[in-house]
Amino acid sequence: MKRIISLAVCLLIVFSTVCIDASAAKTPDPVILISGFMCSQLFTDFGTGSQKKVWGPDVSKILSYAKNDFGGMVSDLFKGKAEDFGEKIADGAGAALEALQCNPDGTSKYEVQHYPNHPETSNVEYLLKKDGGKYLYEKNFCVYMAERVGGKRVFCFQYDSRLEAKELADELHQFIKEVKGFTESDKVSLVALSYGGLITSTYLTFYGNENDVGRVVMSVPALGGTNIPAKILRGDIEVSEDSVTTFVETALGGSSNMAKIFESKRIEWIDRFAAGFADKLSLLAKNWGSFWCLCSQEEYESLKADYLDPVKNAELIRKIDVIHNEVMPKLSETYSKLMAQGMQISIICGTGSRLCLGGDLNGDVILPASGVSGATTAPLGSRFADGYMGIHSACKDKTHNHISPSMEIDASSAYLPENTWFVENHYHGQYYYENYTRSLVTKLLTSDEIKDVYSDPDFPQFANSDNSYRSIDIGFSSEDKSVLSSENNVLIIKNVTDKDYIKVISVVSDETELDFDALGSEIISPGESVEIPFSGKIPEKGASTAGITINFIRIGTLNPFRSLKFDVKLENGKAPGFSKAIVPAETDYRMKIRFSDRILSKLRDFSLKEKFESLIGK
Repeated sequence: MKRIISLAVCLLIVFSTVCIDASAAKTPDPVILISGFMCSQLFTDFGTGSQKKVWGPDVSKILSYAKNDFGGMVSDLFKGKAEDFGEKIADGAGAALEALQCNPDGTSKYEVQHYPNHPETSNVEYLLKKDGGKYLYEKNFCVYMAERVGGKRVFCFQYDSRLEAKELADELHQFIKEVKGFTESDKVSLVALSYGGLITSTYLTFYGNENDVGRVVMSVPALGGTNIPAKILRGDIEVSEDSVTTFVETALGGSSNMAKIFESKRIEWIDRFAAGFADKLSLLAKNWGSFWCLCSQEEYESLKADYLDPVKNAELIRKIDVIHNEVMPKLSETYSKLMAQGMQISIICGTGSRLCLGGDLNGDVILPASGVSGATTAPLGSRFADGYMGIHSACKDKTHNHISPSMEIDASSAYLPENTWFVENHYHGQYYYENYTRSLVTKLLTSDEIKDVYSDPDFPQFANSDNSYRSIDIGFSSEDKSVLSSENNVLIIKNVTDKDYIKVISVVSDETELDFDALGSEIISPGESVEIPFSGKIPEKGASTAGITINFIRIGTLNPFRSLKFDVKLENGKAPGFSKAIVPAETDYRMKIRFSDRILSKLRDFSLKEKFESLIGK
């Protein structure tokens, strides 16, 4: 009898273990990717011998419109006639988009189609086999995700980028039902980028209660609009060359350091190109629903009154009003309600960059952080004063610290204060090329390890981009790697490049009296870290920020000498007293906000930059 009981107990233990393992190995839900404004391709005569791609924009196609005069254009450029060169390129870009005209009601003027949304032919496994992935967007991420959940369980939702978000949300609603049936799954997971984030949030607003979605991860979602439509319509174009060149540089891995190369000699035709292209785009895109959905909430009503005809555009206005009146103002309410029902919703937001067409909004070159996240942000060139603790309009728990180390972002007012991650110097749409954001997106989609910004110390609410372009990242040995307190005496510097070696020359912190022993530090291999001990007095105050500048060599690159400043939280005692004030940031940053890149370049040429800095610093 004892043997029988013992055997039964053993079987029970084995069975329990098998059940636990089976539960742990549960296949993640199918993943649907809803990408950004530029990603879905559009065609005329799709599926026929006359098929022609009309979107997304193709640089070679744009240049082909000017090929008959290409020699003259290049000659103009080298002769200093940069404005003529930019204008001709803009003409080519405008001509390339002619087929994308819409009627005043927002419908397409011509017969234009995208790749059809059918689960059997929209899954990554099929798309990779069909024409070598010709119709697959975000290919790197799709392949990466397919390796984790299966190629037949990752899908690309295609859409017409000109249409407003409600119509596209209706299409997504139907596609989700079809994917569930194709995969025999109870729920799906959604990963959305940029305009795809607004489409997804519109879907959640009207269909979220149907319980078809388990997880939603939105990277730099266009939830509150941007200043780009207003600047295009009003012709208020001032290209932020520093932001644009750095944005492009990230795609090149940072090896050429373009931003520094162009610092002394700007691409002077780009302003003319941007102004000319904006002129043509404003006429073309004025009837695009998506263009109006991407207007910032603050400027929507005035732009609508100035540029849309209440009679001719009545149907278009009705559609876009839905987004600006029923979706955007209720995002916090929508997300909170669905999360209370068990849905996991997460947002990733890029910060620290000026928007591409100018202004003082803090963002990711394309979208402002305030619109993406709902957070309160200080204008670029400014920060919250020491002692600022947050307005806590969304997060009611005042013990929660939702202030960024730079004291520029207050996430206590965000749509999802506990489920929004902010990445300094993260550029729009480049999530795959950062180990931090790629890993965060993957965990949020495929595991239950991260429920909020407190779940994993490796993924704090505020982090620095570890894109290879950035070369290095820093932290401390404390649980919150961005906090400087009396418990710290070691700075950790990590080489985030793919193949280059780093040698730290010096470490400086102007806001503290710390002495960093960097001189004897070892060369840092790719992916490795070095510990820099420091000594000295850390200021005894909290709710403040300190800057740490790393001067280093990126060995073997075209421009090896680099300098990066990092903001860290100073939490080493009581805050100096609550303040809601906005104060100026460092002088060089304020110079960039007050003057265009071109003017700054001229000031440097005539050695006047330092004199202007001293005046602004007073």
